[in-house]
Formats: sequence, C-alpha cells, structure tokens
Amino acid sequence: MVGRMGGGAKGTPIRSSKPPPATRASSVTWRLIRPQTKSPPFRTHARPSVSRPPAPALTAAFPTSHPPIDPGCVGKEVYLDDLTATRNEAVFAPPAFVTSWLKRNLNDERDMEIAVLLFNIAVTMWPAAVLLFNYPSHILGACYFAVFNAVFMQRFILAMHYSTHRRLFKPGTWAGETLNKLNICLYAPMFGIPCNTYRLHHIVMHHVDNNQWNKDLSATEAYQRDNVLHWVCYWVRFMAGSWVELPYYSFKKRRWDLFAGCSGGFALTLASWYGAWVYGSPAFATWTCFVPFVAVSTALMFGNWSQHAFVCPVNPRCNYRLTYAVLNHPDNQKSYNDGFHTLHHANSMTHWSEFPTTFVQKLDEHARRDALVFNGIGFFHVGFALFTRNHGYLADHYVNVGQPKRTREELIALMKERLAPMSTWRNKDEFPESKKATKAA
Repeated sequence: MVGRMGGGAKGTPIRSSKPPPATRASSVTWRLIRPQTKSPPFRTHARPSVSRPPAPALTAAFPTSHPPIDPGCVGKEVYLDDLTATRNEAVFAPPAFVTSWLKRNLNDERDMEIAVLLFNIAVTMWPAAVLLFNYPSHILGACYFAVFNAVFMQRFILAMHYSTHRRLFKPGTWAGETLNKLNICLYAPMFGIPCNTYRLHHIVMHHVDNNQWNKDLSATEAYQRDNVLHWVCYWVRFMAGSWVELPYYSFKKRRWDLFAGCSGGFALTLASWYGAWVYGSPAFATWTCFVPFVAVSTALMFGNWSQHAFVCPVNPRCNYRLTYAVLNHPDNQKSYNDGFHTLHHANSMTHWSEFPTTFVQKLDEHARRDALVFNGIGFFHVGFALFTRNHGYLADHYVNVGQPKRTREELIALMKERLAPMSTWRNKDEFPESKKATKAA
C-alpha cells in the first residue's frame, strides 16, 4: 500500500522498506513504523545534545496475524522519522561554563534542550525589554514582539509545559526550588502568561479533570470543534474567565496554597501591567504586557482546541480518545515531541524524549483503543483544517496502526462524530482502567 507523505513534494509516493522474509506476509499494515536508517541531519553549530534511547527492533513488536488492509481503506505507510530527528528547540549553544553548570544542576540531563532555551531567552529577550523600557517606541515594540514571539513563543510554551510536569533543576535546596519556579513566575509573564498560574491550570486542573466540561477551564467537549464561532466563545471564556475560575477552582478544592499562589500571581500581573504603563510608557506596556497576553491566550487556546478536537462520545475520559498523535512534522522537534499528545495524557510523567520509542511500544494500545494518528501535519494544521471544514485533508494524512479498517468516507464520519458537542454522556466505559491511568499520571 502506498501513501503520500504530507509536507513533502506533492505527489511523491513513499513506501516503507521491505520487512524480513519471516514477517513479510503479515507486514502490510504494521511495517509502517519502521525508521529510516539515514543519519540525522548535520547541524552547522555545536549544541548540547539530548540523549535518547536507541530505536528498538521495531518489527519484533508487530503482531503476526493482522489481516491485510483492503485497497479501498485509508491508512498510510510512513517512516517514524521522529525517532532519529535532530532536536531544534534551543536556538544557539551557551558558553562551555554555562553548559557545565547546567549539567551539574539539572534534575535530568535530557532536559538540556529546555535549559538552553531558557538561557537563550534570558540573554536576548530580557535585554531587549530593558532597551524598550529606556527607549519606548511603538515601532521598536512591534519589532520586539514580532521577532521574539516568532522565535521563542512556541518553544517556550512547551519548555514551560514539560519543566512544570517534571522539575528542571535538582530539588531539595532553596536554590533548586527557586529555579524550578522561574519558568512560571518570571519567564511566563514575558510571554503574556499571568504569573504563577500555569501549574494550577494545566497540571492540577487540565490533567486531573482531563478535558471534562464544567471542571476543566479549557475543556473542549461541549463545543462543535469544527466551528470557528464556537472557538471564539471558547477563547473569550478563557481570556476573561481564567481570572475568576482558576482562583475559584482552587478555593472550591480547598487547595489553599494554590489559591494563595494563583490569586497572588494574578494580582502581581495586574500590578506589573500598571507599573509598565505608569512608570514605563504606553508603548512599553502595550508590547510587553497587553499584546503578548492576547497573543499567548490565542495560541494556547487554539493549540488546546486543536489537540482536543476529537473526543469520543462513548468514552470521553479515555486518554487515547480525547486527543490524538501527529507524527513526522518539524513542530515535534521544536516542541519537545508534543505531537505525541496521546501518550502525554496517558502518562504525563513520561519524559518528552521517550515519546517516539514509547509510541512504537504502544502501537497495540493505539490500535485497540481506536486512536487517531496523523502523519506529516501539526496540531495547527489540524485546527485550520477543522475551521475550514476540510475533513478530507485530515483523512488523507491518517495513519493506520491496526485500528479498524475504514474507507475514507467512514473515517470522515468517525472524525465528525468525535467533533460533535457533548452535553450528555453514555454510561458505557469501554476502558475503565483509563481512569486509573489518568489518576496515576
């Protein structure tokens, strides 16, 4: 079976390599995740590398009795290039003494890419903000916002995300605990995210309540997820409602430490905006506070909407059915493998560098739970395709890893079923163990 690789030259077919003779008869579908043997792309400058486990002998994990796919059914054959792709999160390498200090103090050396990115931001974006404070100008402010958000926003959001799930620096000391809070207390406001609120919203609310309506502020399941007007309502609710709903959530849960931290963070954010306007200038406040807040709220809500667009109405809490995976897109190398979002919800403590290998190990799980997998596109491509009602585009990038055989029309019908708003849920729970997995995560 021949598929077309999304993002490559249009019309160029790609076929997986032939499997060993012993497994050839059963490899029609399951050979699709064999990695290419070519070396990773050469980089022109030195940078700290992120160690990853070697790619396993993937054919050993494939079942031996899977029936061939009918010619009329959809499902690509692709290489999993994410297994060997070169990391692209950090923009430039730090001096050797900085790298040496980071190696000594990181909680997990595989997070060097996160630490280096934070260093990149500190030595470029912060001095530029000081320059804008001293020489206020709307032209300079617009350039500041455009350049640094184009280079750093996506990278930072995901760096903050994974360094909030797993501590970046060694805990146990005052210095280590302080450094571990810099991402959400000092760096986040530079990009418009209110101080000290991200952990409550993402870790405590989003992952615990798992996209459940009336519990998770960013839950998508009550909306029609291919309707742009529904997304506008979702976006406005987050931008305005988060200031009230997050403190109220922690208050209702009697999490007094989170309530105090979140309320204090919001108060400090408002005070900093006021100070930027009064003691700085309107230009400085506009381009370092107000515009970034609107921009990052838009990016966060469009990203989360796209990631949680497909929700199964039968089992909306199943981690394999409330999101999906996107493979082989450059965004995975700028976002710490965030395309493997299904695995992240299944176990939020899995290290980001392990996602490609874990995906191969969990192919049977993706197949059994009828998870959606796409190739060659990112989450933002999915979101725009949904806003334009281009479901066929998504069907053309679908990857079959053993899910039930479907024609293109049947796959589109399945996607539309998972896009529909949900106000009531059937009691049927096909995968009750998913609740335990979510709690453990």
